[in-house]
Amino acid sequence: MDSNNNNIPSSGDARAYEKGTTPAYPQQISQITAPQPAPGSPALNTGIKEVYRSSSNTAARAEASSSSSTNAPPQENTSEVAPAHENDPSSHEDTAPTQEAEHAHAHHKKSGLHFHMPHPHLHKGKQAASGGHASAAPDHEGAEDEYFKDLSIEDALAKLETSTQGLSSSEAEARLTKYGHNALEDNKRNPVKIFFGFMWNPLSWAMEVAAALSIILGDYLDFALILALLLLNSTIAYYEESQAGNAIEALKAQLASKTSAKRDGVFKVIDSANLVPGDIIRLKIGDVAPADVKLLAGESMKVDQSALTGESLPVAKKEGDEVYSGSVIKAGEHEAVVHSTGSHTFFGRTASLVAQTVRRGHFQQILKQIGLFCIGFILVFFIAEIIVQFVARNNPCTLDGSESGCPTLLNAIILIVGGIPVAMPTVLSVTMAIGAAQLAKRQAIVRRLTAMEELAGMDILCSDKTGTLTLNKLTVDHPVAVSGFTPEQVLLDSCLASKQGEEAEDAIDVAIYGTMKERIQELQQFKVTKFIPFDPVSKRTTATVQAADGKIFYASKGAPQIILDMSSNRAEIAEQIEQQIEELAGRGLRCIGVARAEDPQGQNWVMSGLVPLFDPPREDTQETIETALKLGVRVKMITGDQLAIAKETARRLGMGQNIFTAKLFHDRTAEEKKEAISGGKRRVLPKGAPLSKITQEIVNADGFSQVYPEHKFEIVQRLQEARHTVGMTGDGVNDAPALKRADIGIAVAGATDAARAAADIVLLSPGLHVIIDALVGSRKTFQRMKNYAMYSVATTVRIVLTFSIITFAWNFYFPTIAIVLITIFNDGTILTISKDRVKPSPEPDKWNLKEVFAIAVALGAYLAGMTIVLFAVTYNSDFWLRFGFNRTLDDTEIRGLIYLYVSISGQATIFVTRTRKFFWQNRPAYILLGAFVLAQVIATFIGVYGLGNWPKNGRQDFGGCGWGFALVAWVWSIITFLPMDFIKLFITSVLFGKAVHHVHLPHHLRKNRKPKEEKAKMVLSPSSSRAPNTPGLERGDRRKEMDTIKDYNPSAAPAPAPAPYEVTPSPHAAPAPTPDPAHAPSQAQPVESQ
Repeated sequence: MDSNNNNIPSSGDARAYEKGTTPAYPQQISQITAPQPAPGSPALNTGIKEVYRSSSNTAARAEASSSSSTNAPPQENTSEVAPAHENDPSSHEDTAPTQEAEHAHAHHKKSGLHFHMPHPHLHKGKQAASGGHASAAPDHEGAEDEYFKDLSIEDALAKLETSTQGLSSSEAEARLTKYGHNALEDNKRNPVKIFFGFMWNPLSWAMEVAAALSIILGDYLDFALILALLLLNSTIAYYEESQAGNAIEALKAQLASKTSAKRDGVFKVIDSANLVPGDIIRLKIGDVAPADVKLLAGESMKVDQSALTGESLPVAKKEGDEVYSGSVIKAGEHEAVVHSTGSHTFFGRTASLVAQTVRRGHFQQILKQIGLFCIGFILVFFIAEIIVQFVARNNPCTLDGSESGCPTLLNAIILIVGGIPVAMPTVLSVTMAIGAAQLAKRQAIVRRLTAMEELAGMDILCSDKTGTLTLNKLTVDHPVAVSGFTPEQVLLDSCLASKQGEEAEDAIDVAIYGTMKERIQELQQFKVTKFIPFDPVSKRTTATVQAADGKIFYASKGAPQIILDMSSNRAEIAEQIEQQIEELAGRGLRCIGVARAEDPQGQNWVMSGLVPLFDPPREDTQETIETALKLGVRVKMITGDQLAIAKETARRLGMGQNIFTAKLFHDRTAEEKKEAISGGKRRVLPKGAPLSKITQEIVNADGFSQVYPEHKFEIVQRLQEARHTVGMTGDGVNDAPALKRADIGIAVAGATDAARAAADIVLLSPGLHVIIDALVGSRKTFQRMKNYAMYSVATTVRIVLTFSIITFAWNFYFPTIAIVLITIFNDGTILTISKDRVKPSPEPDKWNLKEVFAIAVALGAYLAGMTIVLFAVTYNSDFWLRFGFNRTLDDTEIRGLIYLYVSISGQATIFVTRTRKFFWQNRPAYILLGAFVLAQVIATFIGVYGLGNWPKNGRQDFGGCGWGFALVAWVWSIITFLPMDFIKLFITSVLFGKAVHHVHLPHHLRKNRKPKEEKAKMVLSPSSSRAPNTPGLERGDRRKEMDTIKDYNPSAAPAPAPAPYEVTPSPHAAPAPTPDPAHAPSQAQPVESQ
């Protein structure tokens, strides 16, 4: 997980160096050289200028605004690591550092970069609403953390009207009444209402009408079947809904339950819920911070902020720093003053944003549209049948509960029971569940089944940098040696000046020692007799070393400028070293200086070089990103790291360089700021509506750096407004809102419980390749769902047209039980489609209901016509006597014949809808074939022998047609089946202008397929880095790319990693050329894969 602001450290960049070795951000460097001024003041700008002069480090200008606008706790103000920075003129930063610092601070004070949540009791003197507290001091909404961070301890105590002696019991009670309890708001919904709410939708309405009619007419079998399906569908939906609510519960579970607070001058253990602003509390090792606090007097402290950021390394804290609610104390003890509680802590605002984010499932919307189509279609013929039978024919109807009481209504129930796809929610849910089970085997746990459908349509993935794109592990890049030294010597001296082996605890020492493991025998020739650890005054480590020959010398490593200033060879190497620092910083690499002294007193230091440090990309990340591009998914990097680091990571991964900082979100109108993070429902702009400037920038961007949690939320929301299906990865509490807002929230390996609870998919192994595996699996699942939906709608059209027209034309009735049996056997066995053989689409899948309805109506109408032809020939003529039959069929036997043909030809439709090609070009799964055979064998026996002329009312009796006419049904089914593919392809050509061709996917995406002997070699080209379906990259080109994509196999041995260092300094690699801004992917209908 990337740090979401520059003051919350990221382990990937040595930002939790245990002895105060967090990165030297500009404001931190300025604090080393001078007392800390107020942010935005001339003193701060002077300090930044001083950094420029002392280190020739123009990076400070890129970090001034970031540093002054952070809303996270400040870290240790010292570092032995030179900061990375950006010096790219294409960045979105102003060129004057002093002006930028002033502008950033002024803007931040004006608007604040926070979760813009309502604070009804935030301002001074206002009565608090119940359910939590925000500080009484600040006068602007959402800025209490920034406000108290900037205050001295004395000013903070004064603003909170408290002292180091704490509050009196009476004052605490008064404040508790005023500000409310220190707890997250509990907005629980009635579970009964939620459960029955899932029965309030178009499909359920039709099923409920059918159930009511069945009860009225005494058809209890139909009633039981319909009721069972209703309850099953609601149970599945209720389970899905309950999972979403677990995010808030997981957040609550991370809050402390008890704390030690000073009341009446004495520390007492109280419920954390009773804490109020102004309380003085004691934090010690093992405690969970119960509220947002400012540290008072105490020893140095280390805090685990992984609950907030996902970072694994602890953060150094000192007097005056902020500690957020939910953080765990790992070392040290401090007193602290509470300034924010409940829903208005950093933690609480995150929970509030999660709670108010409403997800309207895309899958449910699709079901609703399909349901409305089927209901509308049925309603037309239902009304027509009532008019024809009751008005035109004046058929009687008595609601006496008997089968013969109202045959017209009984026959009309056929239209409802047979026409409504009652099993669709169940079949599709089972299909998604089986797909989710398959993904679980690939280390991806699906928490929300409908995410399977949405993941298939994902066209943008917003990915963390640290830990997902990169290893989240510092490594040594290419050491830089000055004249007279070699890179090997530089690395050796830096290792001698570090803790080694099991004693190595901080990230820098671990990285350096890890690089020296291959030279362990050489390292063992030296003995460190004395080691002086890093301290914030000297800003370096020093080791006294004894060589194998007994010679004593000294090695030191630390901040490059400090090492350079103390070296005797400064005059000769200063220009070279400062140039190298500048160059490395421009590439996003941090570095430490290394020196040695060989005189007995250890005073004559000679600088030997620099050791660059970097969090490298994972070995499979670049190949995975290329595969994602071929699958039509753009990967946007989102990181809290500096711009230079983000650009260097992007360059190494072959990603675009169009990366924005948080400054992109500064220049907005007040209305845009208000709407930026509003939570609530997913907003989508109408088709053709123009995008705002900032939304267009976000769509075109390749990544974002130096962003905060609310920026992540806004990025996701604006991409959704632009009609993109967005995936988001994250692992910290502050990622929870964006994970919840995204169409597919993905909690990466090692994520916090809150992030997992807010996510739809939880990854159990690190890296992006797991997401690609999940993406391919979800597209297979989507194909199965789409195939079944088309089959189901075709069945609706066929049943309604067939039995309506037969009733209209011949006044002929069928028993409801016949359609119930078809529903039981055909829909029951069609569940096996969840394991059908399909090929994933090479592009994001979208529901094209126009295609689904058009093909389904055409196939359904065709089958209805063929059924009516069979009925008419059998009912109105002696046609079959000419083919050797010695008899004709009576009404009861005709019902058996028509039942068998409807069953066979109806279920055979799945073999047409399951592929966009001819049915024989794509073999179905054996389990699907077996289910078809089983269902139709049963149907054949029912058609041959009937149901004993049940219901025996003279108008709907169901008899058997015999084996001879059963053969007729099978032959007629085969004959009428063959033209169906041509109908399907004709409709497709009308819709798309041409028949859809099959697109071959890479061999690595095909199950149990051996790759070709000669694998195509593919290197990511500038054109392939563009967004899918952008101008200049037509679908034909994409198909060629899909055919030539390099085999992607996460389990295969990775490509050899570059050497950890070389004998000569590596030249500054030019950044990858910035591609033209990518346009938003078009909304053209996706090319099908089958």
